[in-house]
Amino acid sequence: MPNPLFDIKGLRQELEIDSQILVPNRRLARHINSAWGHHCYQQGLRAWRQPWVQTQDAWLLECWHLLQDRGYQDCFSHSIINPHAERLIWEQVIDNDADKPAGIDGSAFARMAQAALQNLQRWQVPFAEVAQSGHEASQHLLRWHREFANVLADRHLLTPAQAQTFVAQAFEQSFLAKQARIVLLGFNTEPAPLYRRIIDAAFFESIYWHEAEKPVAKQICVAANDTDEISRAAQWAKQTIDSQPDQRVGLVFTNLASQRHCIDRIFREVFTPEYGLPDAPHAVPPYNISAGLPLSDSPLVASALDLLKLQRSPQPLAFYCNLLNNPFWGDSANEQIVRAQCQLLLRKGYKLQPASADLRYCIKRAEDASLATNGNMDGDTSGINSADNSGTSLSQCLQQFEDRCRQQAIKSNQHKHSSEQNGGEKLSSRNSFAFWTLEFSARLKILGWPGTRALDSIEYQQQQLWLDVLEEFTRLDNSIDPVDAATALTQLIRVCRGRIFQAEGGDSPVQVLGLLEATGLHFDHLWVAEMHDGQWPQSPDYNPLLPVSLQRLHQMPRSSAEEELKIARQMLVDFENHCQHIVFSFGLRDGDSERQISRLLDSDLPHLQQTPGPFVHPLIARMDKPELQKIAIDQAPPLVPEDKPVRGGSAILRDQAGCPFNAFVIWRLGAEALPEPAFGFTNMERGVVVHYALELFWATCKDSSTLKAMDLTARDTLLEQSIATALTQAKTDRPDLFGPRFSAIENDRLFSLLSAWLDIEQERSAFSVAAREEKINLQLSQLNLSLRIDRIDQLEDGSIMLIDYKTGGASIKGFADERPEEPQLLLYALATDQPLAALCFGQISATKGITLKGVTNRPDLLPSLSDLETAGLADTWAETLDLWQERLSGLAAEFCAGDAEVVFYSNAAANYQNYLLPLNRWFEINTDRESTTDEHQQ
Repeated sequence: MPNPLFDIKGLRQELEIDSQILVPNRRLARHINSAWGHHCYQQGLRAWRQPWVQTQDAWLLECWHLLQDRGYQDCFSHSIINPHAERLIWEQVIDNDADKPAGIDGSAFARMAQAALQNLQRWQVPFAEVAQSGHEASQHLLRWHREFANVLADRHLLTPAQAQTFVAQAFEQSFLAKQARIVLLGFNTEPAPLYRRIIDAAFFESIYWHEAEKPVAKQICVAANDTDEISRAAQWAKQTIDSQPDQRVGLVFTNLASQRHCIDRIFREVFTPEYGLPDAPHAVPPYNISAGLPLSDSPLVASALDLLKLQRSPQPLAFYCNLLNNPFWGDSANEQIVRAQCQLLLRKGYKLQPASADLRYCIKRAEDASLATNGNMDGDTSGINSADNSGTSLSQCLQQFEDRCRQQAIKSNQHKHSSEQNGGEKLSSRNSFAFWTLEFSARLKILGWPGTRALDSIEYQQQQLWLDVLEEFTRLDNSIDPVDAATALTQLIRVCRGRIFQAEGGDSPVQVLGLLEATGLHFDHLWVAEMHDGQWPQSPDYNPLLPVSLQRLHQMPRSSAEEELKIARQMLVDFENHCQHIVFSFGLRDGDSERQISRLLDSDLPHLQQTPGPFVHPLIARMDKPELQKIAIDQAPPLVPEDKPVRGGSAILRDQAGCPFNAFVIWRLGAEALPEPAFGFTNMERGVVVHYALELFWATCKDSSTLKAMDLTARDTLLEQSIATALTQAKTDRPDLFGPRFSAIENDRLFSLLSAWLDIEQERSAFSVAAREEKINLQLSQLNLSLRIDRIDQLEDGSIMLIDYKTGGASIKGFADERPEEPQLLLYALATDQPLAALCFGQISATKGITLKGVTNRPDLLPSLSDLETAGLADTWAETLDLWQERLSGLAAEFCAGDAEVVFYSNAAANYQNYLLPLNRWFEINTDRESTTDEHQQ
């Protein structure tokens, strides 16, 4: 069994004479009590008196409560303000200050003001001294403080330092009995003057206790960077504890709180690499990290806060996707398919910030699709995908949530208007924090939080701490006026962020600590990280609301480089005196800059010799290397008649021409990229509107003679009507986007674009529009391709021109390729039995230009068209069609035969299908091919 984390030997005499021990943190107090109990037990005692060991804050709070109980002065009628409420009052005072400088944000300056006042009170600096300094920022602070003090006085509240001043007076006036002796243990700095005053008044004798110096083995470890440093520390701790299980191992990180996630991830990979597996239990790790998580970041509570944020609509798409993947609401185990389908529907909406109504609508569609698939066509969703065992579907839960939020808002507005009519203050729309505690709990219950499955131990602890936070949130009524729903949720999030969650577990021999938490603890082996010149000693950190000279004069925290050096030296001495073996480390590089070892360390310390860790995840490194079998990936199973028919159009052959493997996984395995939201109107949506507007225009116009017979006003009127109708559907699909201003801008853009296109159409020789959006099928090999031709124009001689609208770039260069990149028009030509005059791309783009591009056997038809021979094709349409028939049939035959070689025949396939790179492994395959080629050349 490992020794206690505190060596009681040196302190035993003080405890035996009942000296009172004052320490800076609860961790040290707990371990002193544990070590004393261990000592007494080893002495054969079965019962012993608990020693007086308290933290400074706990002792002062106990004294304050004693003064309240005894009715000292005004203590019984005052309360100590909650730190969160104190910060909120500062924020309100700063925001309401009409004379504050422009750009001052209350939330940013509230913490600085709170810390400044705390230092002034604890260092007992008169406000007159601050006023006389002439410091501009201090004048703002003093003005804010006057209002802050008035608010506290009106509500009978005190800051902690004000309450501690009462404690000092009570001891000085002998209202509280003076004690014999106190031992200050674990303090690396002198107490603040207020604390020194209290200690001098409360005890006849006070001493600082430090351990005697003793020899210690020292080593240095220079890592490549911070991540490498953490990895080396974790591997060292694991190797040390594996070889010496009864030893105490400590690791100290200066910036533990900010690095916690990275440290925890790396330590888990080293100590429990299987933690990431799906069936791995959610358990406390075999090491302890003293820096807990903000409760707002714990999975269970984070889910509750996210659910409550549904009242704030809209939200980023990623927010809804994370919420759908969250197991702590509804009946997630039975809703996986519905939630996945809902996420896909949300993505297909292309909204960067959907509303909560969009979420409900998509869930309802997904539920209906699930019911139809399961054969239940009557539309009854009750009992399926139920939340909170209530038989209510997820979409119904969201509807109830929205209704409750809406009803509460309506009631608030009614109360507000009633108050205004009666001449009252406009505060009736606000409610107490106690009200919001009940309201938020009711909303979470509607959504089935925390889910239907049983909570594990860690989640249960998070839920219990959530209940404590709700009590603290309710107590804000003692300090803060009623607030609206948005403000209440913001404050609840802040309270959760300020409460730290630390999972309870057994005593671990490996302790990962911050600087303050490590103070006074004893280890067999200790690793102190971040020992570079940028951290040891730390630089001064002044409060910008107080004059620097005043902070230095009164020796306030972080105000003196000399004091920081003194503290750093004392901490190093304490670390060395509290272990048998110590390793100092630092990361050599921080980005592009290079660090140096702290000058507080000897430069000639021996280097720690470590066995290099694995270059892969430890779980993979521990696995037995399997015997690999090479398989051919270029050949997939061929299509057989019994298979489900492959449904698609020209895109099948386009993909086969670009990369056979990608065509296989897209069209036969169903691999497709998740739709991504876009800012504004997407290119695809713009293309749909252009196609539809032109379809409507030619449905009325019919032919070139009608077009030329129209005057400009008539043409513009018809075009405007066509655009308006086309935009109607777009407005229905994207109400978030199409406000009055955007609608007008898009209408003008389309009118300008299509007017220029009609100018080109008007210059053409006679034609009539024979078909618009014509659907046609074409059989190639075993593929039955479904095609849609944008437009078929019939010319005077009976031949036809096929037109495919393109709102992006268009090129005919691929028409002559062995593997055509864009086979769409080519397939149209093969699918029709009418005589061809031209194949054209109607390029309608503000950036690429507006023109007709294509090939023809009639050079006089349009100047912008190329003749067949110039385009690299045969002299006649018959020969050209035979060539295309051969090449496209070859691509179809490849696809049907299962040709799935991983090779890119065009840059377009590589660029537009990069989402398949993790599947086709092109980079790895291409690297292997290049290596093989190099070997052959050598």
